[in-house]
Amino acid sequence: MFLVSVLAADALEVKVVIQKADKTLETRMLPLKEEGNVQKLVIPKDSVPKGLLTLEVHHPYATAKAGEDGFYVFCSGMYGTFKKLAKDAEYKNSYVVMPIWGVKTPRGAMTAIMTGMRYEAAHHARYQKGVYTIFPRYNINGDDVYEDFGIEFHLLDKTATYSDMAKVYRKYQLERGACRPLKERIKGNPELAYAAQAMEIRVRMGWKPVPSPVPEQTAENEPPLKAVVTFERMNQIIDEFKRQGINKAEFCLVGWNIGGHDGRYPQIFPADERLGGEARLRETIKKAQKEGFQITCHTNNSDAYRAAAIGGCWDEHYLLVGKDGHFRQYTTWGGGNMYETCLEPIYKRFVRDDFTNLRELGFRGVHYIDVLSTVNPRTCYSKEHPLTKQQYANWADRIFADTKKAFGGASSEGGFDYFVGNLDSALCITFYKPGGKLNPLIERYVPFWHLVYNGIVLNSPFRSSINYTIKDSLTHLKVIEFGGRPHFYYYSKFQSSGSNSMGEVDLVCGSDEELKSSVASIKKGFVEFEKLRHLQLEFLDSHDSVAKDVFKSTFSDGTNIITNYSDSDFDWKGKVVKSMSYVVIK
Repeated sequence: MFLVSVLAADALEVKVVIQKADKTLETRMLPLKEEGNVQKLVIPKDSVPKGLLTLEVHHPYATAKAGEDGFYVFCSGMYGTFKKLAKDAEYKNSYVVMPIWGVKTPRGAMTAIMTGMRYEAAHHARYQKGVYTIFPRYNINGDDVYEDFGIEFHLLDKTATYSDMAKVYRKYQLERGACRPLKERIKGNPELAYAAQAMEIRVRMGWKPVPSPVPEQTAENEPPLKAVVTFERMNQIIDEFKRQGINKAEFCLVGWNIGGHDGRYPQIFPADERLGGEARLRETIKKAQKEGFQITCHTNNSDAYRAAAIGGCWDEHYLLVGKDGHFRQYTTWGGGNMYETCLEPIYKRFVRDDFTNLRELGFRGVHYIDVLSTVNPRTCYSKEHPLTKQQYANWADRIFADTKKAFGGASSEGGFDYFVGNLDSALCITFYKPGGKLNPLIERYVPFWHLVYNGIVLNSPFRSSINYTIKDSLTHLKVIEFGGRPHFYYYSKFQSSGSNSMGEVDLVCGSDEELKSSVASIKKGFVEFEKLRHLQLEFLDSHDSVAKDVFKSTFSDGTNIITNYSDSDFDWKGKVVKSMSYVVIK
């Protein structure tokens, strides 16, 4: 990768398209400030009209005619080229886990990094009348603009790859201190050092029907808990791990709390008696630790249910208020109607005391807080505790900083990076399933996030790659190709109706035979991971296609992994890579 040393004259300004409150459009040509190989755009918040609906930024490098050389890549991992299409099309990425995208055309190549109002933006690729345009659209919808808009365009040589583009952002994040490599973070942190060399085993213990037949639950109508994995059964899981020779794993207990998984949040205490109660939970924690395992639990700070009133924990004050003045309720889950919370009052009322009590139970490790890193920060319009999206992000960061102090590490559900300096592990980076249908403007999914954050954040690459050893070869290979940390989940299928985002095959332990079989499936992952786990501390430095359906992943210690998805064997410098298999070359 080479940075461009001379900037083209036609790339010193960008086109900005503003949609005003009356839906009329205004186009402005704005100058870029040149600082070495970086072009900076700042649009002062006071310079845009009141009631602004949308704002688009179009850089001259980010447009191409169909048939021209080049590509574009989004933070979602979606990658496309400027091929000719039969009809107009558009791709919109609202899942902006990182504030970046990359593009290369005959006019130039660059990584674009949003530095202001990032949480309001979506990334677009548009194909219209044979012309491609790649651009961000900020969706303001009449709200106050709380900070200046900002984008840095880091210009690259025209030979740049999507790996080079990702590394620009990794360098940017590391140099400004937004995060640190795992190699540094594990020093003096035994919990994180252990997790970096261990699989994560999530065990869903108890839950009420999902979706709930009772939207607003009370003591009189609360559905019964389905107690599937008691604390005593958890002890037997630990014993079976040891019997089969798995000597290192991090367990995360899900649904251990009162009402089970998503049962009465924000109330979590006491441990549900139907699973064995607090005394048995303490015994399980001690047993896991005595046997050499790390054990943590699953909590949630972003969702609330009226069922919390049963334990005296319901209060509308901590709910997030929408623009219409109503509380935000967006689905029905185990506890009934799920309401979004505002992180400021939730933090002040629950987080600090909950962490103290959880730590006193004995939990230590990479503690899991659900949801937060898989959603964009939210706006709260409450008059008592209003939050912009940036302020919401700040409170999330504070919660995870406290998590690390309390337990040694912090984990959440997805790959949003607004508190990445305090995020140690992610359950899954995308909901996209390998082999799934793609937008006409997208050719394939590439490990763009992983090129930035492998070696910084432990992660499982796909929702569908959880329990990968009992799934198809494609899913299994993707975990290896992307350098993933293996995640296994007992009772990942628990919904009464609807799709199962983690797949239709599952790990269960209802009978002793099922327990032995499930641990044997995990053992396969353990044996494989023992040979690869050193890569958890390495960056994924490059990724590219070396032949049709054959890919090379290169890590910062020089390790290469060749994955072959083709129907025939592939020869890589004298090494035979069998069809639907991989080889590791140091």
